[in-house]
Amino acid sequence: MTPAPRPEAWTETTPVQVRRTLRGVVLVFALAWSLLATPVGASDCFETKDFAAPIEQVELYIAEHGADNVLLVVDIDNTMLSMAQDLGSDQWFEWQSYLLKHEPDSPELAATDFDGLLEAQGLLFTLGKMRPPQSTQPALIKRVQEQGVRTLVLTSRGDDFRAATIRELVANGYDFPETAVTPATPKAGPYAPYDPKAPMAAGLTQEEFEGFGLGQPRPVSYADGVLMTAGQHKGAMLLTMLHQLEKQPEAIVFVDDHGRHVLRVYDALVRRGVEVSTFHYQHEDDRVARFRYSDKRDVVNRWRRLHDVLAEVFEAPEASNPTLGPAAASSSAGAATAR
Repeated sequence: MTPAPRPEAWTETTPVQVRRTLRGVVLVFALAWSLLATPVGASDCFETKDFAAPIEQVELYIAEHGADNVLLVVDIDNTMLSMAQDLGSDQWFEWQSYLLKHEPDSPELAATDFDGLLEAQGLLFTLGKMRPPQSTQPALIKRVQEQGVRTLVLTSRGDDFRAATIRELVANGYDFPETAVTPATPKAGPYAPYDPKAPMAAGLTQEEFEGFGLGQPRPVSYADGVLMTAGQHKGAMLLTMLHQLEKQPEAIVFVDDHGRHVLRVYDALVRRGVEVSTFHYQHEDDRVARFRYSDKRDVVNRWRRLHDVLAEVFEAPEASNPTLGPAAASSSAGAATAR
Protein backbone atom coordinates (compact mmCIF):
# COMPACT_ATOMS: atom_id res chain seq x y z
CA MET A 1 0.00 0.00 0.00
CA THR A 2 1.66 3.23 -1.16
CA PRO A 3 0.52 6.86 -1.19
CA ALA A 4 -0.30 8.91 -4.29
CA PRO A 5 -3.12 8.22 -6.74
CA ARG A 6 -2.54 8.97 -10.40
CA PRO A 7 -5.08 10.25 -12.93
CA GLU A 8 -6.38 7.90 -15.61
CA ALA A 9 -6.51 9.24 -19.17
CA TRP A 10 -7.09 7.04 -22.19
CA THR A 11 -4.07 7.20 -24.44
CA GLU A 12 -2.26 4.74 -26.62
CA THR A 13 1.04 6.64 -26.44
CA THR A 14 1.47 8.22 -22.99
CA PRO A 15 5.12 7.53 -22.01
CA VAL A 16 6.12 6.47 -18.52
CA GLN A 17 7.78 9.84 -17.91
CA VAL A 18 4.54 11.70 -18.61
CA ARG A 19 2.56 9.39 -16.35
CA ARG A 20 5.02 10.05 -13.54
CA THR A 21 4.75 13.79 -14.12
CA LEU A 22 0.95 13.60 -14.01
CA ARG A 23 1.16 11.67 -10.75
CA GLY A 24 3.27 14.48 -9.28
CA VAL A 25 0.77 17.10 -10.44
CA VAL A 26 -2.05 15.18 -8.78
CA LEU A 27 -0.13 15.10 -5.51
CA VAL A 28 0.54 18.83 -5.63
CA PHE A 29 -3.14 19.62 -6.15
CA ALA A 30 -4.25 17.15 -3.49
CA LEU A 31 -1.84 18.66 -0.97
CA ALA A 32 -2.89 22.19 -1.92
CA TRP A 33 -6.56 21.42 -1.33
CA SER A 34 -5.65 19.73 1.94
CA LEU A 35 -3.98 22.91 3.16
CA LEU A 36 -6.91 25.09 2.10
CA ALA A 37 -9.55 22.80 3.58
CA THR A 38 -10.69 22.40 7.14
CA PRO A 39 -8.08 20.33 9.00
CA VAL A 40 -8.96 16.66 9.23
CA GLY A 41 -7.54 13.64 10.98
CA ALA A 42 -5.47 11.02 9.21
CA SER A 43 -6.84 11.63 5.70
CA ASP A 44 -4.69 10.20 2.93
CA CYS A 45 -4.58 8.73 -0.58
CA PHE A 46 -3.16 5.30 -1.26
CA GLU A 47 -2.37 2.97 -4.15
CA THR A 48 -2.83 -0.77 -3.70
CA LYS A 49 -3.19 -3.98 -5.67
CA ASP A 50 -4.65 -5.80 -2.66
CA PHE A 51 -8.24 -5.18 -1.57
CA ALA A 52 -7.26 -6.20 1.96
CA ALA A 53 -5.59 -2.79 2.36
CA PRO A 54 -8.77 -0.64 2.37
CA ILE A 55 -10.51 -3.22 4.57
CA GLU A 56 -7.68 -2.95 7.09
CA GLN A 57 -8.13 0.84 7.01
CA VAL A 58 -11.85 0.39 7.68
CA GLU A 59 -10.99 -1.68 10.75
CA LEU A 60 -8.56 0.98 11.97
CA TYR A 61 -11.36 3.52 11.68
CA ILE A 62 -13.72 1.16 13.52
CA ALA A 63 -11.29 1.04 16.44
CA GLU A 64 -11.10 4.84 16.49
CA HIS A 65 -14.65 5.93 15.68
CA GLY A 66 -16.91 2.90 16.18
CA ALA A 67 -18.35 0.83 13.35
CA ASP A 68 -21.60 2.78 13.03
CA ASN A 69 -19.60 5.96 12.36
CA VAL A 70 -17.59 4.48 9.48
CA LEU A 71 -18.71 4.38 5.84
CA LEU A 72 -17.17 2.12 3.19
CA VAL A 73 -17.73 3.44 -0.35
CA VAL A 74 -16.77 1.13 -3.22
CA ASP A 75 -16.79 1.33 -7.02
CA ILE A 76 -17.90 -1.63 -9.17
CA ASP A 77 -16.08 -1.97 -12.50
CA ASN A 78 -12.51 -3.26 -12.16
CA THR A 79 -12.89 -2.75 -8.41
CA MET A 80 -15.49 -5.20 -7.08
CA LEU A 81 -16.26 -6.82 -10.42
CA SER A 82 -14.52 -7.18 -13.76
CA MET A 83 -15.76 -8.71 -17.00
CA ALA A 84 -14.62 -12.27 -17.64
CA GLN A 85 -13.53 -11.15 -21.13
CA ASP A 86 -12.33 -7.88 -22.66
CA LEU A 87 -15.46 -7.29 -24.74
CA GLY A 88 -17.76 -5.16 -22.60
CA SER A 89 -15.10 -4.50 -19.97
CA ASP A 90 -14.39 -1.10 -18.46
CA GLN A 91 -11.28 -0.79 -20.63
CA TRP A 92 -13.27 -1.71 -23.74
CA PHE A 93 -15.81 1.02 -22.97
CA GLU A 94 -13.04 3.59 -22.35
CA TRP A 95 -11.44 2.63 -25.67
CA GLN A 96 -14.72 2.93 -27.54
CA SER A 97 -15.38 6.31 -25.89
CA TYR A 98 -11.94 7.46 -27.01
CA LEU A 99 -12.63 6.38 -30.59
CA LEU A 100 -15.97 8.20 -30.65
CA LYS A 101 -14.30 11.41 -29.54
CA HIS A 102 -11.04 11.26 -31.48
CA GLU A 103 -11.60 8.78 -34.35
CA PRO A 104 -15.34 8.92 -35.11
CA ASP A 105 -14.86 7.22 -38.48
CA SER A 106 -12.95 4.26 -37.07
CA PRO A 107 -14.14 0.90 -38.46
CA GLU A 108 -13.57 -0.55 -34.97
CA LEU A 109 -16.44 1.41 -33.42
CA ALA A 110 -19.39 -0.55 -32.08
CA ALA A 111 -21.72 2.46 -32.44
CA THR A 112 -21.84 5.81 -34.21
CA ASP A 113 -22.74 7.90 -31.14
CA PHE A 114 -22.53 7.73 -27.36
CA ASP A 115 -26.14 6.66 -26.89
CA GLY A 116 -25.48 3.77 -29.23
CA LEU A 117 -22.36 2.86 -27.26
CA LEU A 118 -24.41 2.80 -24.06
CA GLU A 119 -26.89 0.48 -25.76
CA ALA A 120 -24.05 -1.82 -26.80
CA GLN A 121 -22.60 -1.76 -23.28
CA GLY A 122 -26.00 -2.54 -21.80
CA LEU A 123 -26.35 -5.54 -24.09
CA LEU A 124 -22.91 -6.81 -23.08
CA PHE A 125 -23.68 -6.33 -19.37
CA THR A 126 -26.90 -8.29 -19.84
CA LEU A 127 -25.25 -11.19 -21.66
CA GLY A 128 -21.84 -11.18 -19.99
CA LYS A 129 -20.57 -12.58 -16.73
CA MET A 130 -18.37 -10.84 -14.19
CA ARG A 131 -16.03 -11.92 -11.40
CA PRO A 132 -14.24 -10.26 -8.47
CA PRO A 133 -10.67 -9.22 -9.36
CA GLN A 134 -9.65 -11.07 -6.17
CA SER A 135 -11.67 -14.05 -5.02
CA THR A 136 -11.46 -12.89 -1.39
CA GLN A 137 -13.22 -9.57 -1.95
CA PRO A 138 -16.82 -10.54 -1.09
CA ALA A 139 -15.62 -12.12 2.17
CA LEU A 140 -13.47 -9.08 3.03
CA ILE A 141 -16.40 -6.72 2.60
CA LYS A 142 -18.68 -9.05 4.54
CA ARG A 143 -16.15 -9.05 7.40
CA VAL A 144 -16.56 -5.33 8.05
CA GLN A 145 -20.28 -5.43 7.29
CA GLU A 146 -20.69 -7.94 10.12
CA GLN A 147 -18.90 -5.48 12.41
CA GLY A 148 -21.59 -2.89 11.71
CA VAL A 149 -19.98 -0.69 9.06
CA ARG A 150 -22.34 1.09 6.68
CA THR A 151 -21.76 0.75 2.95
CA LEU A 152 -22.39 2.56 -0.31
CA VAL A 153 -21.69 1.28 -3.81
CA LEU A 154 -20.78 4.31 -5.97
CA THR A 155 -20.70 3.48 -9.67
CA SER A 156 -20.47 5.47 -12.90
CA ARG A 157 -23.03 3.12 -14.45
CA GLY A 158 -26.44 4.54 -15.28
CA ASP A 159 -29.82 3.32 -14.06
CA ASP A 160 -30.46 1.44 -17.32
CA PHE A 161 -27.83 -1.06 -16.17
CA ARG A 162 -29.28 -1.61 -12.69
CA ALA A 163 -30.82 -5.06 -13.23
CA ALA A 164 -27.65 -6.57 -14.72
CA THR A 165 -25.54 -4.86 -12.05
CA ILE A 166 -27.50 -6.23 -9.10
CA ARG A 167 -27.61 -9.68 -10.72
CA GLU A 168 -23.82 -9.87 -10.95
CA LEU A 169 -23.21 -8.43 -7.48
CA VAL A 170 -25.49 -11.06 -5.95
CA ALA A 171 -24.12 -13.87 -8.13
CA ASN A 172 -20.61 -13.07 -6.92
CA GLY A 173 -21.49 -13.09 -3.24
CA TYR A 174 -21.91 -9.39 -2.49
CA ASP A 175 -24.80 -8.31 -0.25
CA PHE A 176 -25.34 -4.59 0.32
CA PRO A 177 -29.02 -3.88 1.10
CA GLU A 178 -28.75 -4.70 4.83
CA THR A 179 -25.77 -2.39 5.48
CA ALA A 180 -26.63 0.33 2.95
CA VAL A 181 -26.93 3.95 4.01
CA THR A 182 -30.55 5.08 4.15
CA PRO A 183 -31.60 8.55 2.94
CA ALA A 184 -33.97 10.41 5.25
CA THR A 185 -36.40 10.71 2.35
CA PRO A 186 -35.75 7.89 -0.13
CA LYS A 187 -36.36 8.67 -3.81
CA ALA A 188 -37.98 6.04 -6.01
CA GLY A 189 -36.51 5.62 -9.48
CA PRO A 190 -34.17 8.00 -11.31
CA TYR A 191 -33.95 11.58 -10.04
CA ALA A 192 -31.89 14.72 -10.63
CA PRO A 193 -29.04 14.79 -8.09
CA TYR A 194 -29.10 18.59 -7.90
CA ASP A 195 -30.69 21.71 -9.36
CA PRO A 196 -28.07 23.83 -11.19
CA LYS A 197 -29.97 26.95 -10.10
CA ALA A 198 -30.02 25.91 -6.44
CA PRO A 199 -27.20 23.39 -5.72
CA MET A 200 -27.36 24.17 -1.99
CA ALA A 201 -30.67 22.32 -1.79
CA ALA A 202 -28.78 19.13 -2.69
CA GLY A 203 -25.91 19.82 -0.31
CA LEU A 204 -23.48 21.46 -2.75
CA THR A 205 -22.08 24.93 -2.19
CA GLN A 206 -21.92 27.32 -5.12
CA GLU A 207 -18.12 27.15 -4.88
CA GLU A 208 -18.23 23.36 -5.14
CA PHE A 209 -20.71 23.48 -8.01
CA GLU A 210 -18.39 25.73 -9.99
CA GLY A 211 -15.14 24.11 -8.84
CA PHE A 212 -16.30 20.63 -9.80
CA GLY A 213 -17.30 21.89 -13.24
CA LEU A 214 -20.89 20.76 -12.82
CA GLY A 215 -23.61 21.63 -15.30
CA GLN A 216 -26.98 20.19 -16.19
CA PRO A 217 -27.28 16.93 -14.24
CA ARG A 218 -28.10 13.51 -15.61
CA PRO A 219 -30.56 11.34 -13.67
CA VAL A 220 -29.12 9.11 -10.94
CA SER A 221 -30.78 6.37 -8.92
CA TYR A 222 -30.29 4.79 -5.51
CA ALA A 223 -31.60 1.41 -4.38
CA ASP A 224 -30.23 -1.73 -2.73
CA GLY A 225 -27.20 0.24 -1.55
CA VAL A 226 -26.09 1.11 -5.11
CA LEU A 227 -25.88 4.75 -6.26
CA MET A 228 -25.77 4.84 -10.06
CA THR A 229 -24.31 8.19 -11.10
CA ALA A 230 -24.38 7.97 -14.92
CA GLY A 231 -20.76 9.03 -15.34
CA GLN A 232 -20.95 12.19 -13.23
CA HIS A 233 -18.42 13.67 -10.77
CA LYS A 234 -18.15 11.07 -8.01
CA GLY A 235 -17.07 13.56 -5.37
CA ALA A 236 -20.14 15.69 -6.03
CA MET A 237 -22.44 12.66 -6.19
CA LEU A 238 -21.14 11.39 -2.85
CA LEU A 239 -21.74 14.79 -1.25
CA THR A 240 -25.33 14.82 -2.48
CA MET A 241 -25.90 11.37 -0.97
CA LEU A 242 -24.32 12.35 2.35
CA HIS A 243 -26.62 15.38 2.41
CA GLN A 244 -29.61 13.03 2.40
CA LEU A 245 -28.46 11.10 5.49
CA GLU A 246 -29.64 11.89 9.01
CA LYS A 247 -26.44 10.49 10.54
CA GLN A 248 -23.14 11.62 9.03
CA PRO A 249 -20.11 9.29 9.05
CA GLU A 250 -17.05 10.39 10.99
CA ALA A 251 -14.67 8.53 8.67
CA ILE A 252 -14.94 7.27 5.09
CA VAL A 253 -12.94 4.75 3.09
CA PHE A 254 -13.31 5.03 -0.70
CA VAL A 255 -12.02 2.48 -3.22
CA ASP A 256 -11.93 2.94 -7.01
CA ASP A 257 -9.77 1.77 -9.90
CA HIS A 258 -9.68 5.19 -11.60
CA GLY A 259 -7.29 7.81 -10.27
CA ARG A 260 -9.55 10.66 -11.34
CA HIS A 261 -12.41 9.38 -9.17
CA VAL A 262 -10.08 8.81 -6.22
CA LEU A 263 -8.80 12.38 -6.44
CA ARG A 264 -12.27 13.89 -6.88
CA VAL A 265 -13.69 12.09 -3.85
CA TYR A 266 -10.65 12.94 -1.74
CA ASP A 267 -10.86 16.59 -2.77
CA ALA A 268 -14.60 16.83 -2.08
CA LEU A 269 -14.41 15.26 1.37
CA VAL A 270 -11.25 17.00 2.57
CA ARG A 271 -12.79 20.36 1.69
CA ARG A 272 -15.63 19.45 4.06
CA GLY A 273 -13.32 18.39 6.86
CA VAL A 274 -14.33 14.73 6.63
CA GLU A 275 -11.70 12.18 7.61
CA VAL A 276 -11.16 10.01 4.54
CA SER A 277 -8.79 7.40 3.18
CA THR A 278 -9.04 6.90 -0.57
CA PHE A 279 -7.57 3.88 -2.32
CA HIS A 280 -6.60 3.71 -5.98
CA TYR A 281 -7.16 -0.01 -6.52
CA GLN A 282 -4.76 -1.23 -9.20
CA HIS A 283 -5.23 -4.99 -9.25
CA GLU A 284 -6.54 -4.92 -12.83
CA ASP A 285 -4.02 -2.36 -14.12
CA ASP A 286 -1.82 -4.91 -15.90
CA ARG A 287 -4.84 -6.40 -17.65
CA VAL A 288 -6.04 -2.92 -18.64
CA ALA A 289 -2.58 -2.02 -19.96
CA ARG A 290 -2.40 -5.21 -22.01
CA PHE A 291 -5.72 -4.36 -23.61
CA ARG A 292 -4.77 -0.76 -24.29
CA TYR A 293 -1.66 -1.71 -26.21
CA SER A 294 -3.02 -4.87 -27.81
CA ASP A 295 -4.37 -5.58 -31.26
CA LYS A 296 -8.13 -5.01 -30.98
CA ARG A 297 -9.18 -7.33 -33.80
CA ASP A 298 -10.37 -10.03 -31.41
CA VAL A 299 -12.88 -7.81 -29.56
CA VAL A 300 -13.97 -6.17 -32.81
CA ASN A 301 -14.66 -9.56 -34.39
CA ARG A 302 -16.44 -10.81 -31.26
CA TRP A 303 -18.73 -7.77 -31.33
CA ARG A 304 -19.45 -8.24 -35.04
CA ARG A 305 -20.32 -11.91 -34.56
CA LEU A 306 -22.59 -11.13 -31.61
CA HIS A 307 -24.35 -8.36 -33.50
CA ASP A 308 -24.89 -10.56 -36.55
CA VAL A 309 -26.26 -13.46 -34.52
CA LEU A 310 -28.74 -11.22 -32.69
CA ALA A 311 -29.76 -9.49 -35.92
CA GLU A 312 -30.41 -12.83 -37.56
CA VAL A 313 -32.26 -14.35 -34.59
CA PHE A 314 -34.52 -11.35 -34.15
CA GLU A 315 -34.64 -10.51 -37.86
CA ALA A 316 -33.76 -6.89 -37.14
CA PRO A 317 -33.49 -4.83 -40.37
CA GLU A 318 -30.29 -2.76 -40.48
CA ALA A 319 -32.30 0.37 -41.24
CA SER A 320 -34.03 0.10 -37.86
CA ASN A 321 -30.78 0.61 -35.95
CA PRO A 322 -29.72 4.26 -36.39
CA THR A 323 -26.73 3.85 -34.07
CA LEU A 324 -25.21 0.85 -35.82
CA GLY A 325 -21.44 1.29 -35.71
CA PRO A 326 -19.00 0.75 -38.57
CA ALA A 327 -17.68 -2.47 -37.00
CA ALA A 328 -21.11 -4.06 -36.92
CA ALA A 329 -22.24 -2.51 -40.20
CA SER A 330 -19.30 -3.86 -42.18
CA SER A 331 -19.81 -7.30 -40.69
CA SER A 332 -23.55 -7.27 -41.43
CA ALA A 333 -22.94 -6.24 -45.01
CA GLY A 334 -20.50 -9.09 -45.47
CA ALA A 335 -22.89 -11.57 -43.90
CA ALA A 336 -25.73 -10.38 -46.13
CA THR A 337 -23.58 -10.80 -49.23
CA ALA A 338 -22.59 -14.31 -48.18
CA ARG A 339 -26.22 -15.28 -47.67
